[in-house]
Amino acid sequence: MKFKKLLLSSLLAATLLQAESGEALFNIHCSSCHSEVIGVNESGGKLVNIYEAPYIKDLITHLKSQTKNKTEFTSFIKDYINLPSKRKSLYGKKAIKEFGLMPSLSGVLSDKESTAVANYLYDDYGKNNNKNKTTVTKKDTTKTSLFKQNCASCHADAIGVDEDGGKLVNIYEAPYVNDVVKKLKAETTSKEEFISFIKDYINMPSKRKSLYGKKAIKEFGLMPSLSGLLTDKESTELAIDLYENY
Repeated sequence: MKFKKLLLSSLLAATLLQAESGEALFNIHCSSCHSEVIGVNESGGKLVNIYEAPYIKDLITHLKSQTKNKTEFTSFIKDYINLPSKRKSLYGKKAIKEFGLMPSLSGVLSDKESTAVANYLYDDYGKNNNKNKTTVTKKDTTKTSLFKQNCASCHADAIGVDEDGGKLVNIYEAPYVNDVVKKLKAETTSKEEFISFIKDYINMPSKRKSLYGKKAIKEFGLMPSLSGLLTDKESTELAIDLYENY
């Protein structure tokens, strides 16, 4: 019985330690934008990964070159993730225009947790990544490229931020793709029905079919038809990609 209690205590301690580790916190709060590939840019014959925010390795390298020591580095990270602003941005107006201003993590992470994330980025990021490293190839990204080429500029690329009410919210030119997918999944009963709706709507969009009603049409306008731009096979691949990956 004593051994069992000791084992449970050890497991609990290990779980808490993992939950508070910088790596775990980064994976929960940061990786989806800063390290997960959402597509590829094939211009110039070279495949370049596309992210929803500046790639974390580039960001770390850039910030280390702009700071004198670890203390200054971690101080910047902690300050920026709690109070992001255009003035503080490492990448200037171009990045803000491309990615939007990141949402604040104030109230999401404690001071101890934000310190853990900053320390992890400075000391350990990338050391264990090779084991799980995947290579993005042209074959792997066909469907995602279709979304990037035909839909992302309106449905995924932030064009600004709304700071009303003290909360930073990205602004898009159309309903955000993750929200669209979530809403459509809630209103369809199967993958086939989801795919059928997407294919029909992108080819023949109409106010009557809109998931968001008159308010969204008034705010964003009716999306242009992709009829003639995508083959039936491509529109199917695009719909499958949305269902499975967003």
